[in-house]
Amino acid sequence: MTRRRHALALVSALLAAVAFNACAATNQAEVVTLGFTLEPTSLDISGTAGQAIPQVLLENVYEGLVRVNDDGTIEPSLAESFTVSDDGLTYSFTLRDAKFHNGESVTADDVVWSLTRLLDDDSTVVLPTQVAQFARVTEVSAEGNVVTLTLSERDNDLLYNLTQRGGVIFQKESTDFANTAIGTGPFTLAKWDKGNSITLERFEQYWGRRADTRTVVFRYFADATALSNAMLAGDIDVMTTVQSPESLEVFENRDDLKVLSGSTNCEVTLGMNNSRAPFNDVKVRTAVRQAIDKQALIDTAWAGYGTEIGSFVPPTDPWFEDLTDVAPYDVSAAREALVAAGVDAGTPISLDVPPINYATNSSEFIAAALGQVGFDVTITPVTWEEWLDRVFTKADYDLTIVCHIERNDMAIYANPDYYFRFDNAEYQGLVSAAGTAATPKERTDNLRKAARILSEQSASDWLWLMPSLQVAKRDVAGLMKNSVGDSYYVARIERV
Repeated sequence: MTRRRHALALVSALLAAVAFNACAATNQAEVVTLGFTLEPTSLDISGTAGQAIPQVLLENVYEGLVRVNDDGTIEPSLAESFTVSDDGLTYSFTLRDAKFHNGESVTADDVVWSLTRLLDDDSTVVLPTQVAQFARVTEVSAEGNVVTLTLSERDNDLLYNLTQRGGVIFQKESTDFANTAIGTGPFTLAKWDKGNSITLERFEQYWGRRADTRTVVFRYFADATALSNAMLAGDIDVMTTVQSPESLEVFENRDDLKVLSGSTNCEVTLGMNNSRAPFNDVKVRTAVRQAIDKQALIDTAWAGYGTEIGSFVPPTDPWFEDLTDVAPYDVSAAREALVAAGVDAGTPISLDVPPINYATNSSEFIAAALGQVGFDVTITPVTWEEWLDRVFTKADYDLTIVCHIERNDMAIYANPDYYFRFDNAEYQGLVSAAGTAATPKERTDNLRKAARILSEQSASDWLWLMPSLQVAKRDVAGLMKNSVGDSYYVARIERV
């Protein structure tokens, strides 16, 4: 080969290498990988419980008529506009031009079919919680591109409920919800590699502003340690939840990483089975609460990151009241209450602990605290599948720990069949009255009274309010700092 040909070949090889590297860098720049610890057990967003499903699918793959913003306000989504009648009994939604991921146009028939599924009290394909949320809707009808919801009485929670999984719009006659997800959102479901990840790809025919990143990968890790190690190694771009807050200093000392802090509605709750002895006695439930030093628990289990609340209401709600003094830490009072309730020393109880760090980190502390007042606590680790079936669905448990992240969710305690099995007519009446209240003040007053009943009846114990803590690479922008609903919205995430 002549020198000239050799030189030309070398230049061509170098140019090819540069082009390949540039292409690889471009492709990498269009992929953002998010780290989570809780993988969905199914893709059935309407029929299977668990926050991990709407976390990945809601607002990303599936959409409703309206959506909730990072600041908690509600805006149109598949509806380009909506109106509410003066009496609050009629909601009219004008649909925008939008397409499902299979290319079919969204029609009013799709919306009517999707929302009518919620009106069947005997439905086995929709979660009972959703049926209860839409109990005041008597009819869903359509004329042209306007869909109308008719209510039996005013429902101040309806718009918010429409932003969550109950309000998702499916293609009419859809069936395989567990394994497929054909929605209208800014991303399509590209792949579910069970046990590892879910990959979303940008939907180029999206009706609104297209997603800022081409590919988003929801990657799942077995535990918090593996998640943290992946962040430190650069294997993921965002650690969506800090499951070991004591490790934050390590991330804060890295120049290539940043820590984001925001608010949530996530009440870490010690559930007590109100229908099972000895927890069917309010004195016993109150004693459980008084046996636990909440601040010491927060320091031990969550490195001090957390807020005591005293009931099932975060401080960001207008009806919040600091009720931590209703059942304050008092070991002597707890022991006396148990004696008065006839609970013998050494009474065996079980604490069912799902595989999530706030629960596992808390279990030993809680068992020791309850042991100090006379209980013999057995800690029972359970899988999420078992928790959803035995604890959540069948209420076959004594005590359990889970974080309730849904906003405006006080109504779950008004359902006596919910896994708490709390049945209080006065509470139910107040929640119902709040839902139909004609003014914001009336609604707030009713919910504040209801929250006090929850606390005075010790329906559960509320261990702490969880902050939103995330770690991200410096070049990642567009993350939602606050957790205001069930979705982890990713359409605005990008590299800068």
